[in-house]
Amino acid sequence: MMKSMTGYGTAEGSVGKGLVFIEIKSVNHRFCEISVKNPPKMGVLEPKITKYLENKYMRGKFDVFIKEIGSLFGGVEINVDVELAKRYQKALKALSKELKEPVGNNILQYIDVDRFVTLREKIGNYEQFWIQIKKLLGIACKQVDKMRMQEGAFIKNDQKKRIEKIQKLISKIRAGAKHSLVKNEDRVRKKMNGVGQLDEQRLITEVALIGGRQDITEEVVRLESHIKQYNTLLASKGSVGRKLDFLLQEVNREINTIGSKASDATISRLVVECKSELERLREQVQNIE
Repeated sequence: MMKSMTGYGTAEGSVGKGLVFIEIKSVNHRFCEISVKNPPKMGVLEPKITKYLENKYMRGKFDVFIKEIGSLFGGVEINVDVELAKRYQKALKALSKELKEPVGNNILQYIDVDRFVTLREKIGNYEQFWIQIKKLLGIACKQVDKMRMQEGAFIKNDQKKRIEKIQKLISKIRAGAKHSLVKNEDRVRKKMNGVGQLDEQRLITEVALIGGRQDITEEVVRLESHIKQYNTLLASKGSVGRKLDFLLQEVNREINTIGSKASDATISRLVVECKSELERLREQVQNIE
């Protein structure tokens, strides 16, 4: 099934003793480029996340955001240095006695609590949570895939319509080329009638020379072949974006050659219409995986 490279997905779930939130955004890119933004302490997981996505996708630029909601290791530890608090209290009493000034029993009136109370976040190795985090990545990727497939189906349907239109234009170009050849023969015949006795051999030679310069048979045949291959790719599975882009470049090359060879106004107009449709196809193909 054809996929676009535009997708979005999120997931949130319990991991360890906390929660993890994951957000994935993907847009078009020539290759597979992955950017992971996570808390520095979770940096050990970045290579695993990158490899997971590289194995899953062929093309696209992916931005992955990971947020730890609550410590996965169980919050913070509170450490109270009771002995230090007692020493502060004893020192205050000694000072009160020396200065003969009363001092309350609450030492927090005089000393900041962070002098003897410390908070320390529990730490550990985040790799132990990889299996749980990988499941959340899978949930987010399913949402990304769903959006990519939906847009891919829409692009595919539109591509079929435009390719069908180009096929009809090519058929008209083929018919127009035959008609142009007949007109050239009539024009040469009239010209030669005006200068004396008509020489059939010379007429054939003149028409052949003009036809050789304006003959677009080979270009039309190659065009039809490229279009056939394009339709085959549209019906195939897997990553086809680069192949479609290459074929469109070849189609554009043949169309340009026809435009430079043709001296017929009708064919020139048909070439312009073909190039207009090709441009729309190329814009869409840039977003196909």
